[in-house]
Amino acid sequence: MKILEKGPGWNIEQKCTGVGNGGGGCNSRLLVEESDIYVTSHTDICGDTDYYYTFQCPVCGKETDIPERDVPSSIKRLKLEMYKSGYTRGRRV
Repeated sequence: MKILEKGPGWNIEQKCTGVGNGGGGCNSRLLVEESDIYVTSHTDICGDTDYYYTFQCPVCGKETDIPERDVPSSIKRLKLEMYKSGYTRGRRV
């Protein structure tokens, strides 16, 4: 993935690190757009669920979590709503 011209809308430059998903990313520098983000979650033994804003690297396929502070609240709300209604990575599961 190479940036030729920055498009409209929200995006953020991220490295594929595998952070939050066991590490092992390929360190590719990527321009992650809103449509690339999906929610993943973890529920602990007490039943508390944490949500993460994740993208999958197009080079190696590894997932990386984006720090929550770096994702605008409007996008977090939308992605979480989609996740809770059964959409994952742009498709219903």
